[in-house]
Amino acid sequence: MSRLSLIALLLAALVFALAGCGGGEEVSPTPQTIEGEAPEPGTTEADPAAELEGDPANGEGIYAANGCGGCHTFEAAGSSGNVGPNLDESGTDYERAVQVITNGSGAMPAFGDQLEPQEIADVAAFVTQD
Repeated sequence: MSRLSLIALLLAALVFALAGCGGGEEVSPTPQTIEGEAPEPGTTEADPAAELEGDPANGEGIYAANGCGGCHTFEAAGSSGNVGPNLDESGTDYERAVQVITNGSGAMPAFGDQLEPQEIADVAAFVTQD
């Protein structure tokens, strides 16, 4: 067997060996210790803005100032973005709106570090008003 054939054979064996790696069970890291109490599955801490009463009129200005209309269609704001959900059709309630505005969801960034809780409440009231 020539040296070139041997190298080709070894490379083929290496490719097949590497192809067999992975594809097994997905594993995620787990903490070795937990400080405090672990939250129950499916629960989150309450967002401070959820306890506030939002002002939809003020929320309209905050919505505009933060470029929300660039991603969302929302007739009340005159926006026609098509990246995020259509807020005219989403049916999102106030508490869920507060959670998503605060923490983000999918492609939507979190605004919890940029907006005050009252501002988040105001935007949530604006986008969920009837």
